[in-house]
Amino acid sequence: MKLQHFVNVRPAAILTGAIALLAGCYSFVPTGQSVFPSGTAVAFDLNDVGRIGLANKIGPEVMQLSGVLRDQTGSDYTISVESLTYLGGKTSQWSGEPVTLKQEYVKSAYTKRFSSGKTAAAVIAGAGVVGGALLANNLNGSGDKTPGDTKPPPGGTTTRILRWSFRLP
Repeated sequence: MKLQHFVNVRPAAILTGAIALLAGCYSFVPTGQSVFPSGTAVAFDLNDVGRIGLANKIGPEVMQLSGVLRDQTGSDYTISVESLTYLGGKTSQWSGEPVTLKQEYVKSAYTKRFSSGKTAAAVIAGAGVVGGALLANNLNGSGDKTPGDTKPPPGGTTTRILRWSFRLP
């Protein structure tokens, strides 16, 4: 007896879409500010003085560092660094190590903002992928078996449809 498994992917598609909407897409946008609240996601482009002044802490040729602002005292920023971008375009990921830099080292400042356009594009692309998978693989659950019918169809094969159900609060 050949056993075929079909999974109803509607709950998975709904969950994936909900996660995409909740996570959203963010991007760094330029800001004219020099004062930021603690916990703000920031990125700073370094000037030449900053590259030289921070070379012993973060390495040479760093163009931009980004992370979360821990503290700002006077003209110093203390950042939990998440990534560095180098002059050649390469990046390196960090795991929140604190780095203190002076305001005079900063060429440009950026803050992370929600991007509705990028989020909409991601949701549309995700819906297209899920819709294409449903159509291409005929996973829409519209087989000809009636619920409760456990007899194999003519030809000796059995089709099994697994369904997920969950309640939203």
